[in-house]
Amino acid sequence: MPNVTHIRPVHLQFKPCEEQIGVCSFPSAHVQLTRRTSLLMSGQPYRIKLVLDMPETQINKDLGMFMVCAQLRAKGGVFVSSSCRAAMIRYRSKLHHLIRTTVFSPMLLSGLEEEKQQIHVELFSDFIDDPEFSVTDAYIEVQSRFVQVYGCELHVQAHFSGLRYIMYYWPRISALIGISTNLFFVSLIFILSWYHLQEGLPEFIKSKFGEKEIKKEESIGKIKLEQESKDFPFFEDEALLQEFQKLEQKKGLKD
Repeated sequence: MPNVTHIRPVHLQFKPCEEQIGVCSFPSAHVQLTRRTSLLMSGQPYRIKLVLDMPETQINKDLGMFMVCAQLRAKGGVFVSSSCRAAMIRYRSKLHHLIRTTVFSPMLLSGLEEEKQQIHVELFSDFIDDPEFSVTDAYIEVQSRFVQVYGCELHVQAHFSGLRYIMYYWPRISALIGISTNLFFVSLIFILSWYHLQEGLPEFIKSKFGEKEIKKEESIGKIKLEQESKDFPFFEDEALLQEFQKLEQKKGLKD
């Protein structure tokens, strides 16, 4: 089972303006995912998204939509894939903002809550790593000079499906099913092997087993006959009477 989530901090950099206050380049960052040859499991789909903490300033509200782009590169700077997605801060009406500020005013004043929004920008929905060119670095660029960001993180989440999804979200049920299935097949193999072994026994062993069975059947038959003779003794008396009658008939014929 691969790691579910990899989180890396993203430190945006930009060129400040020399003659005026503000940003004169798009904020960008280089994120090193791993120092090893590979981080992601080959054949496993991943969802890669950028999480932005944006304050609810008037500039961000007036900014509207902006683009977020990412490039994935392998060791040595080999290009693997790229993606761009649009994002914007969520709209909140003045009434909603007033009610929310009033309700959360104690937490806002104490510093437990901030007037910000967390924007999730999904850059790759089902990214599968190539084992020959495994991703080791990511390059992030926010294509807006006016966006204001507290901080951002890059999340790489494994997207499970099928058996892995069941094993991760229902581990006890999957363990029970797996153990029961293994026991069933082991028992089936044991039974089939036992019957196959009996068929493959040598002839003298089979004959011994056969003689024992025949003797058992004969002894059982004798016991049954004895029981029947004990239960029905009048059968012998009738046979004797019939023989006497036959002898008397023969004597009468001779006379």
